[in-house]
Amino acid sequence: MAEEFQKKRKRQSNGTTATPNKKVAIDHHAAAGNVKVTNVIHERGLRPIIASAPGLAPSNIAFKAYCDSKNESNVVLHSSQHPRLDYTALPNTLDSGLSHYIAVFNPQAETLQIVPANYLNLRGSVRAEEQEVEAAARGMTGAKQREELGREFGTKKAKKAIASKTENAITKDSKGKGAITATQTAILESVGTATADQASRQDQERALLAAKPIPPPNLDAANVEDVYPLATLLPPHEAKLVNIKEWQEATISEEEEKKIEFVHSFPAYRVAAIGKAHDSDRLKALRYLNLLLIFHEALSGGRVKKVPPKDKLKEKFSDYPMSLVDSVRRRFTNDSGNELGKFQLDKLYTHICALSLFVDNWSTHITDLKNDLKMDTAVLAKYYQELGCVVRAPSESERAKMKITKEAAKASRIAKLRLPLQFPKVSRRRV
Repeated sequence: MAEEFQKKRKRQSNGTTATPNKKVAIDHHAAAGNVKVTNVIHERGLRPIIASAPGLAPSNIAFKAYCDSKNESNVVLHSSQHPRLDYTALPNTLDSGLSHYIAVFNPQAETLQIVPANYLNLRGSVRAEEQEVEAAARGMTGAKQREELGREFGTKKAKKAIASKTENAITKDSKGKGAITATQTAILESVGTATADQASRQDQERALLAAKPIPPPNLDAANVEDVYPLATLLPPHEAKLVNIKEWQEATISEEEEKKIEFVHSFPAYRVAAIGKAHDSDRLKALRYLNLLLIFHEALSGGRVKKVPPKDKLKEKFSDYPMSLVDSVRRRFTNDSGNELGKFQLDKLYTHICALSLFVDNWSTHITDLKNDLKMDTAVLAKYYQELGCVVRAPSESERAKMKITKEAAKASRIAKLRLPLQFPKVSRRRV
């Protein structure tokens, strides 16, 4: 313990630390008492400037000084060297009762001069904003001033009237009033940029229709026949396999017509008229429609329909090439290739309805298809409506042309495709 005590640093007897204090430049003068105030300047000429700049850090900025001709001690500094900011140094009105001085020490002459100085506050402002404010202040008319007062202190009715007037003055009139300012233009551009990526109403409608099990309609069509062209209903690779020569030859005479056997009423009632009209596109659409009706007749099962085996398909479709039948099977079945769920069945029904419209020149009596598909009139009408059709009861002239009674006309429906298309509105469920 004694050795450790001896190793400790001893405290100096005079009470000072071992490390000497730092000395300043005037310590020897202060110790000698030779520093004297030799001169105090009280002239009204130019003075040094003390500038405080809270929050700003201007560097390498040259200022111009502006002084009062009567009193040169009143000085203002200004600089516009910065590309965006204007700097202005003004006297602080709160310090008007205070005097500021600078002490200048000359070590060689051993003199200390006390010089009065100007204390200024330096502030920066955005140049464009400042110019707009000044321009707005210069252009403020009496009516504009009343509007500003009404906007700040007016009643709710007055504020609403002023706001309505402002909204209606976005575009300028013949006299140039109401012109859009630079600020308004920037706001409008930002709104346009924010909404540029939003889907329009037509784009949303296209997306909804693309998700439905219907043939893709041409929403830009100017004519009804361009909404569902034949290439959309009957793909070109399948159209090459649809043979209409037999039907064309059979419609030459009534005896030949009787040789064509039909299971379904829709093609049976139309083949003669279309064949004699020499309309190959409509005849090809009718023969393909007949194929889809036979395909629908061959399906079995409950909610999920199943396609029969290939050997049974050959028996059903003896008048059609099996490559065409196999293409239809792949087109209207699910991934398994042998089943039709709700979506696939709806797709088959809508294509049959669209083909019937094509065959009947976009206005068809749905009773024949109703019987062929063994479907209620109301259910079949919904499939036509999904295509954009208007479904209604036949008019008096249509009833006379169809040669049906008034009672039968009440239960009948006419599906007509016309522009603009009227698709069912999507119902929104409340959460």
